[in-house]
Amino acid sequence: MTAIRVETITLPAADLGAANPLAVVADASQPPYAVSGALPEEIAAGMGFGGVRNLFPYTMQDDYDRELRPTEFMAIVLENTHLRAMVLPELGGRVWSLRDLDRDVDLLHANDAVQYANLALRDAWFAGGIEWNLGTRGHAPSTASPLHAAIVDIDGGQLLRMWEFDRLRETVFQVDLSLPADSSALFAYVRIRNTSGRDVPMYWWTNAAIPQTPSTRIITPSRSAIATGYDGAIASVEITPDMLVPARAPYAADYFFDPVDDERPWVAACDENGDGLALLSTRRLRGRKLFCWGEGAGGHRWQRWLTPGGNHYAEIQSGLARTQFEHLLLPAGESWDWVEAYGNIALGGGSRLAEGEIPDAAAAARRVETLWPAASMEAQLAQSREAADVPPGDLVVRGSGWGHLEQRRREHAGDGALAASGTPFDVVTDDVQPWLELLDTGTLSLIDRREIPGSYVRGEAWEMLLTQAPRTWLTAAHLATMAHARGDIERAGAYYAASFALAPNMMVLRGRARLRAETDRVTLAADDYLAAAGHALPAAQPALVIEAATVLLAGGDPAGALRIIEAADAEIAKIGRVRFLRATALHRLGRNAEAGRMLREGIEIANLREGDDTVSDLWSRVIPDEPLPADYDFRMKV
Repeated sequence: MTAIRVETITLPAADLGAANPLAVVADASQPPYAVSGALPEEIAAGMGFGGVRNLFPYTMQDDYDRELRPTEFMAIVLENTHLRAMVLPELGGRVWSLRDLDRDVDLLHANDAVQYANLALRDAWFAGGIEWNLGTRGHAPSTASPLHAAIVDIDGGQLLRMWEFDRLRETVFQVDLSLPADSSALFAYVRIRNTSGRDVPMYWWTNAAIPQTPSTRIITPSRSAIATGYDGAIASVEITPDMLVPARAPYAADYFFDPVDDERPWVAACDENGDGLALLSTRRLRGRKLFCWGEGAGGHRWQRWLTPGGNHYAEIQSGLARTQFEHLLLPAGESWDWVEAYGNIALGGGSRLAEGEIPDAAAAARRVETLWPAASMEAQLAQSREAADVPPGDLVVRGSGWGHLEQRRREHAGDGALAASGTPFDVVTDDVQPWLELLDTGTLSLIDRREIPGSYVRGEAWEMLLTQAPRTWLTAAHLATMAHARGDIERAGAYYAASFALAPNMMVLRGRARLRAETDRVTLAADDYLAAAGHALPAAQPALVIEAATVLLAGGDPAGALRIIEAADAEIAKIGRVRFLRATALHRLGRNAEAGRMLREGIEIANLREGDDTVSDLWSRVIPDEPLPADYDFRMKV
């Protein structure tokens, strides 16, 4: 009999910190890739469709540190006689571990710590386990946030349900995890419901981190792939034996395996004993991918940065589209669903391969069909659909209150329902309270003018409610922020001016500064940023200083950036990101001796972005005659 139990576990973890209160208003659209050679027409078309301008109304999660301390997490364990799965719903619903009890092996890279790093859409991400990525390209906004989680009683047993409201696409997603009594696979039923009333671009990729050793091989029925090497290029390639051995990759790389006609979607990894994770699904989820960090100095540095214990990992992934550069159109009112399965492919010791030999995909495919027949996967999908709307039990973990707010907004407007019987949204959190007040009373209570609230909404319905509310500096500031986030610069400027005329406030000083920098008025932006950073409440000051210095440096005003940093509190000046910005400003002002001294002392940027080579670049400009220290070498392509 399968048991589902709730436990509390203790893991070394960094402190996530508070969410950044600054609204994400700037254009963060990703640059186009350089296409090398012909790509399939559907991929080329999909690459230009569905991206988002920015993450508004989400805020960033960039206040974490790198000090690991014992931290308690809620864990939900699904276990039968063959497998044990541990899930962390407070951390985006991550399947943290999956152990084959028969073979006594871990099928996933179970990180020995929760070490955040800047790889996700909202910044904070951590390595290990199986993660769920929804909405738009990247690690999802829910990556480091709690999902609603509850145990659901169904005929013949129980399942674990996790769900949330995605604010980018205004859709609802749920993941139902089940482990039947005699199953050698953990099943995930995934459903995305588009209740927004319009067609929306959709993205989904499931990422599974696998242990990487020198003997790890990837098995795929494909013989060609779309490849990227983190240098901005994308090309069709023929798969070579070395591509299927992550430990032989010279640098970081993605391989999106081309689908094979009449072949069910699957990919697997195996070690020298033939053990390893098989990732398979019903046909809706057709994309398959391998990611590896590579054996360069930068790749090894990233592995150490993300996995303090020193174990290396790679990832096998599955997605809705053929690559992660594409979005698919989910029609209004429709739902997409599928079933994924994760288990040990268990090929046996005979899977040992000679140097340069490609794993026998045909034999592996037969093994997959023997262990988890396609017909049984379709049956699992049918059973999962029957259970998808069964009401859950009491919440084990509470997610955000944004689904409840959207449900209330729809009720207020007479729009269609958001919640379903299987995915209720009853949780109310502090960050939605001001917006519930606006719905219920038509007013928005004023806050301290030195505060930046950190809670935002978007969309025509909310703009109408704010426009109809009594005009205050706060309603005008929110209207300015909403216009700014969607790229309506003229209207944003007008609302910022109207708000400031009613009362000087930090929301407008910051927003106007950003707007001025974006429209080549950097000197005026510096004055606004200096005023905002000097008068804002302490909670917002670090974020203001970092953004101000970053924006001013990008705008060619290192003196302004240095002025902001030197006016900041001493504790803010100690932050690694602030120290790096100071060193950069000093270099651009010709003060290389001071910048070099800071670099030699050591600068650690907790939220250094994946693919960001600015630290190594600064070293090479300031101290060109000295070799780059290993701690500064995060270069993914040299």
